[in-house]
Amino acid sequence: MALEKRVQMSAIDVLKRSAVRNPVAAVCLMICLGGGIAQGVFPGSGVSAAVVPFFGIYLVIAFRNIARVGWVLLFFSFAIAGLALADGIEARIFAEAAGRVVFLSALLTAVAFLRIAATQDPVVEVAGEFLTLQPPTRRYASLGAGGHLFGVLLNLGGLGVMLEVIMKGLEAHRHEMDDVVYEARKRRMVSACMRGFSSIAFWTPFGVALNLMILTIPDLEWAHLAPFGIALAGVLFLVGWLFDTVEWWRPPSARGRVAALTGDLPGWAHWSVVIVAGHILILGGAVVALDRATEYSFQTVLIAIVPVYALLWLGLRKGTGSIPDMSRRFVTQAPGFATEMSVIASAGFIGLVALEVVPVEWIADHLGWIATRPVLTVVLLIMTVFLTGLLGVHPMISVVLLAEVVNRIGVDGLSPLALGLALAGGWSSIICMGPAITAVVYASSIVGERPLTIGLRWNGLFGLASILLIALIVAGGVAAGLL
Repeated sequence: MALEKRVQMSAIDVLKRSAVRNPVAAVCLMICLGGGIAQGVFPGSGVSAAVVPFFGIYLVIAFRNIARVGWVLLFFSFAIAGLALADGIEARIFAEAAGRVVFLSALLTAVAFLRIAATQDPVVEVAGEFLTLQPPTRRYASLGAGGHLFGVLLNLGGLGVMLEVIMKGLEAHRHEMDDVVYEARKRRMVSACMRGFSSIAFWTPFGVALNLMILTIPDLEWAHLAPFGIALAGVLFLVGWLFDTVEWWRPPSARGRVAALTGDLPGWAHWSVVIVAGHILILGGAVVALDRATEYSFQTVLIAIVPVYALLWLGLRKGTGSIPDMSRRFVTQAPGFATEMSVIASAGFIGLVALEVVPVEWIADHLGWIATRPVLTVVLLIMTVFLTGLLGVHPMISVVLLAEVVNRIGVDGLSPLALGLALAGGWSSIICMGPAITAVVYASSIVGERPLTIGLRWNGLFGLASILLIALIVAGGVAAGLL
């Protein structure tokens, strides 16, 4: 009896702590969102320095939810900060780093509202299931498009939604398949989804990759890069489809032996994909239009518009009564964003402050010979991001460091567009292949396979082919004067 009472008290204490911890965590993230908007509206106000402590409080509150990769990057953040302080770097650098941390946390907070709105809309769930249940002849195209579409809308959360739908569909029909067929279908479907997801780094305005490059590369604009990025994403989609076709080709006599997955979908299911794509187009169009119509930066407009759009989406879909429900869900889920927040904010901080610790000038001096070799520079950039990603260095860190080195060298004939595409190319190719990359680790926890299996075994050849093709295309465009 006493033991049962102690257990009950323990459970009640946990609930009480959660009742306090979750709202405080949510408030801290909302302060980061407001601070991110404020520093964009009033650039010289020093808002970011006042907001960063609240981000620190959030991480302390949500520390139980931080995965190992988050702790590793946080450790390196403190180590880099300590080295920078020992070197006596200017306070201006830390202020700039604080601004980057605030913006990245604000971006993830804004996207969290979009994620909640999307996951509460049955249309999105139907779209995911519709794409998953397509027959084998259309399966790669549908799942690749689904991974890309949901990734654009929900970033890493979109990948999770698609993988959850895939695994749910497979488990529902597990009794219809033997072990060989089950494993083959899982590999094929998960690989298609991840390959589609990986190419969002080329163009999505709602993701971290492109926003970080816009912050780092002077004169790089989303409107200039997006058309080329979409074209490169299309090329990688075709490469992935070719790999899938060759690897899983079966002779006519072997076809039809395995029953197709079936599901009870509504008659309007095919329109659900169009509706989801429409949300992306409308939201992207609104951000671009306001960016052009106002004096504020693309990033400021983005983090201000996304949560407003999410509220309108859910309000128009389910009525104004759903808005308090969204608030409650945000409060409930706020600590769960800790891994994403710690990884992305730490990587952004390290990438900037490390410039003051790493001998960038010495590197630039010794790489001065590339100043007149833009084509070779592009190839080296793509391969460096790719290879360091294989070794576990997140592209957020390598991209910032490499962009700064190139900026200081001043490579003749290398435009901001070419530099952005080169760095995005390396980023995209490693996302579905690097065993230590967040997306692969995240997918492994959902799918139940080791990161090495998903990254190298399932997507290794595709990653190598894509990096070589991207290097050829971007370097060829620079050589021809097209980029």
